[in-house]
Amino acid sequence: MGFKCLLSSRALLQVTGSVAHEFLQGLFTNDLRQLQPGGSLWGCFLHHTGRVMCDAYLYQSTRTPEGQVTIMIDVHCGVADTLLEHLKEYRMRKKLEIRSAAEELVVVAAATIGNSISSCGDNAGSSPSSSSATYGGDQELSGPQGVDSFDTLAETFTDPRSFALPATLRKMIVPRKGAPPTLDSEKLYKKFLYAAGVGEGPEVFRPSKTLPFEANTDLLRGVSFHKGCYMGQELTHRTHVMLVTRKRTVPLFLQGELFDGKGGEKTPHVEGTLVIGNQKVGEVLTACGNVGLGLLRLNHVDITTRSFPGLSLSDGTTVDARIPEWWDEKELRKVLTKS
Repeated sequence: MGFKCLLSSRALLQVTGSVAHEFLQGLFTNDLRQLQPGGSLWGCFLHHTGRVMCDAYLYQSTRTPEGQVTIMIDVHCGVADTLLEHLKEYRMRKKLEIRSAAEELVVVAAATIGNSISSCGDNAGSSPSSSSATYGGDQELSGPQGVDSFDTLAETFTDPRSFALPATLRKMIVPRKGAPPTLDSEKLYKKFLYAAGVGEGPEVFRPSKTLPFEANTDLLRGVSFHKGCYMGQELTHRTHVMLVTRKRTVPLFLQGELFDGKGGEKTPHVEGTLVIGNQKVGEVLTACGNVGLGLLRLNHVDITTRSFPGLSLSDGTTVDARIPEWWDEKELRKVLTKS
């Protein structure tokens, strides 16, 4: 089984011009030299302080109107206006068109998965390679929930964070008027990400508060350490060299009912303090059903089991949190040594 979701929480901005790559290279954490027609990048836009403004996906269209490069920016709708204003402020005299495309285009996400999304917790801690058998791996999407059923005008991109997910995630840029009339709930998409320990949007990348590495931007390959200067680089580079990230985002599996008995889904605890004994060790950032993401202090992890023994909410509700296997073992030991 799988899902095909219209991501109503996302908005698209569009940057068009021959210097689009050069322009975004100075504002984005990842390396625009890697972005080719039909390709995608994920990373963050930062404030000059080095704290996050927002995370975003960049998609380079294969269509080149009048020979101009078009890069679409997929960002959470709650921060789209802020980012648009930010881009316009730094355009200076560059020959670029920067605008919102939210009225014309929408983002649809699709993946093929072997098991029910709600059972993702059973596979916490399994590696992407071993999970592929459970979730269907890189199967081609087809049929009523597949890519083949989309409007031929859609452009399809592979989510660059798919290496950390149990199956390849594809994003379709679809004309709003051509979007399929019947789609799955966006909750399936959120659970798919959260169960793998992958987050997006202002709940996880809290504007002006979150540091990039706290949301695993480095481990998710969303930052380049080999490109030139970009806004917010100094703090990011210093953190990378010194390895002083003491808190990181990890997947949470909350104990509690998934359904309210009336056919509706419950979210047991959307937010709250995470404790071990009487000591606060983190906080819940977001949750969907019984799956969520939390920001936890890494000095409380058992490196053998990659878990946080004794973790619960402040009301005593048991929480299972585990370091995902896509966190490289060598890098994990470096991080834990310095945490």
